[in-house]
Amino acid sequence: MTGNVSKNWEYGQVDLTTAAVVYEICRLHGGESLTVKALSANQGSAWIGSDRLVSATTGFELDSSETLTLTLPITFGRDNEITIYAVTDNNGDNLCYVKLIDLEPETAAGG
Repeated sequence: MTGNVSKNWEYGQVDLTTAAVVYEICRLHGGESLTVKALSANQGSAWIGSDRLVSATTGFELDSSETLTLTLPITFGRDNEITIYAVTDNNGDNLCYVKLIDLEPETAAGG
């Protein structure tokens, strides 16, 4: 028998106000998914990474209007997390995101 999956989500915008300053986007746990989009008005690139050392040489590059989706398997565990960071090369470029949370399967007995 397949259990139901409870889905909740959150969204927001990260203002990358100052170029070369690393900003935290969010934290992901097992079973969660994140989609990040560079706004169409952005003048430069943004780079996404999993530590505060993210840069143009170490991050995943997003140009204007591009997206990146990350999904952690449920087996990663709710007690484990990764933090997602971003940096830009242009003052005032922004990112928006949507994050699916609480994707743990519920059993008939527990859910």
